[in-house]
Amino acid sequence: MNKPTQLILIAGLCSISAAAASIIHVDASAGPGGDGSQAKPFATLEEARMAAATDRRGPVTVRIHDGHYLTRAGWSLGPIDSRPTEAPVTYEAVPGGKVRVSTGIVVPAGSLKPVTDEDVLARLPEASRDKVRELSLEELDMVVSRFPAKFRGLELIEVFWNGRRLPISRWPNDGVFAKIQEVKDNGIQGKGGVFVYREDAPSRWTAAVDEGIWLRGFWRVPWVIEAVQVDTIDPVTKTITQAVTIPGGIGSKYHRAANNGPGPGSGDEPWEAINLIEEIDVPGEWAVRFSTQKLYILPPADAGEMLITDCNAPIISISGVSNTSFVNLHVDGGMGDGIRVEGGENVMIAGCKVSNVSRDGIVLAGGKRHLVLSNDTMETGFSGINFLGGERATLTPAGHRIINNLVTKAGVYFPIAGIVGGLGPRSESVGNLVAHNRIHDCANSGIVYAGNENVLEYNEIYRVGLGSSDLGCFYTTGAWTSRGNIVRFNMVHHSMNANAFYVDDGDSGDEFFANIAYKTQSGGFIGGGHDQIFRNNIFVANTRAMHVDARGIARGYTVDDRRLRGDLESVPFQQPPWSEKYPSLVRILEIEPERPSGILIEDNLIVSCETDIRRSGKESELGGVTFRNNFVSEDMGMFVDPANLDFTLKPDAAVFQQIPGFRQVPVAKIGLYPDPYRPTVPERDMELLRTGNTKAHFDSQTDIDASNRPVQP
Repeated sequence: MNKPTQLILIAGLCSISAAAASIIHVDASAGPGGDGSQAKPFATLEEARMAAATDRRGPVTVRIHDGHYLTRAGWSLGPIDSRPTEAPVTYEAVPGGKVRVSTGIVVPAGSLKPVTDEDVLARLPEASRDKVRELSLEELDMVVSRFPAKFRGLELIEVFWNGRRLPISRWPNDGVFAKIQEVKDNGIQGKGGVFVYREDAPSRWTAAVDEGIWLRGFWRVPWVIEAVQVDTIDPVTKTITQAVTIPGGIGSKYHRAANNGPGPGSGDEPWEAINLIEEIDVPGEWAVRFSTQKLYILPPADAGEMLITDCNAPIISISGVSNTSFVNLHVDGGMGDGIRVEGGENVMIAGCKVSNVSRDGIVLAGGKRHLVLSNDTMETGFSGINFLGGERATLTPAGHRIINNLVTKAGVYFPIAGIVGGLGPRSESVGNLVAHNRIHDCANSGIVYAGNENVLEYNEIYRVGLGSSDLGCFYTTGAWTSRGNIVRFNMVHHSMNANAFYVDDGDSGDEFFANIAYKTQSGGFIGGGHDQIFRNNIFVANTRAMHVDARGIARGYTVDDRRLRGDLESVPFQQPPWSEKYPSLVRILEIEPERPSGILIEDNLIVSCETDIRRSGKESELGGVTFRNNFVSEDMGMFVDPANLDFTLKPDAAVFQQIPGFRQVPVAKIGLYPDPYRPTVPERDMELLRTGNTKAHFDSQTDIDASNRPVQP
């Protein structure tokens, strides 16, 4: 029985159990005094929760009727709501219903008023001056704190109009960035950076400096965007001085002076200005004036429901809860996470839609055996799904399952992966499953993972890396001990700004088997490390099929490296079960760990790639990398229908003669599938895939070169 069939059977059994459950009704349109019956439903989720918590006779179903369930501070469940295995509780929308759960305040009609302050009117763009409206946040019992001098993300308030997130005012418009003309001072001596701007727009902002101007930019590397307050603007010299420094200073890391010290930058560093009254010129844009606690907005329409939230707590918070399910809810509109689960066991989130949140869509923070099944996340500030669980010291699995989810448009505020299962050394992620997910149109990577003994299979990833660089459709980094992870039966495609399977900065001990990489930068990218296995993969029409390098020698990835040594000392790697599972790790201190070793690239099919293998480093440094029995061809005709992403090999394909025992990749099983929580699977936009621009903006070799040796400006 395959996994989708198993899950459908499990869901069916859950439905049978729910049919015999006590039923509590809640309806947002109900009046006070309800008793939870269908005739007199509760009016709030909190009333229904308390009723469920006191009903211990058996399974309970809380049936949530159509409506918008709005809370000011989020909806929280705690240990009192935990259930025994034989008496679970399910919070579910009525069949076919539309249940929306949000944080915030609906702005009353008439609260938006014409702007009368002459100073503000003078600052507004002339074309929108008579259309912009103001709103007193204090009258809504909101106090919006001024941005700090430096921050990541974009957490101020969120504003919605008819359920659509409205954008904070931004310059330039249309999603583009301005470009620095020249870096005058990198700002690494305890003061802010200074740069020359190109366009005239900043010269209009001088009146706003005292109240605060913030610029967000990829100041140094193309994967970290950070906001920094402005200290001064000089319209004569067209220079902006930042109020504080950022780590490493401003100016591209890849355009330093000859001595690898501060240099002039590239003249291409992207930046933007946010929250300026002067730039409210697109319908829907808004800005907050901190000194008066007023919001200024150019309404997107003459009428509509406006909702504002200042709550940075999760919309639904589930802490220390077990045997509880949340089904077919639309969690939408908040400054924190959408749904956050901390600890507990056997929490299921199924068939839900999570959108328009400032941080992560769905979070599993520890716990055991949670199931995130057939959900859609979109328009999330950070990741769509973020999880940790398990204990690395004992290699005890958490058993979380992240299955059949659609993740799109993750990283709206900070470029991070669609799904994150740990990042870097010491991530407590052990024994989890990430399978059958579709991830696309995200700013950074598709799936980032870390830890041990995790399985990532049957996932489809495409159009990632749209707002960042030096990333992977699958990405892991920086730990000799992050071993035993299996990446198999996945397909990644149409992501030319991403490496398909990126093993960064010495990460070690994973297996990549029977995956497909089509139209990416590098199919496999191994950055030093040990014991990586790439076998039976298909690399098609990539810039290069594989990249291997010896960066650890130039960068000093020895036992004296603080990060790698700290990771090594965080686990008992020379004792069972570690020594039994990873015998080569036991000897890591006896070898030269800066030299890649035990890396095997064999039995892979390479078709129509511009370059087959790129070796970055001296041949004498790459002696620990073995290439064996890989088949290179230009014959696209060996696939059934590559134009429509069917990379099933025809029975007479030459690879079966060249690599005896080569295994078909089960293309038909990859990605989303229908189940009780996802009745239909959305079609891919094939026209966008054929014509959409996913060209490469950055080659990760550039970072290797810059970090390994001084780079000429």
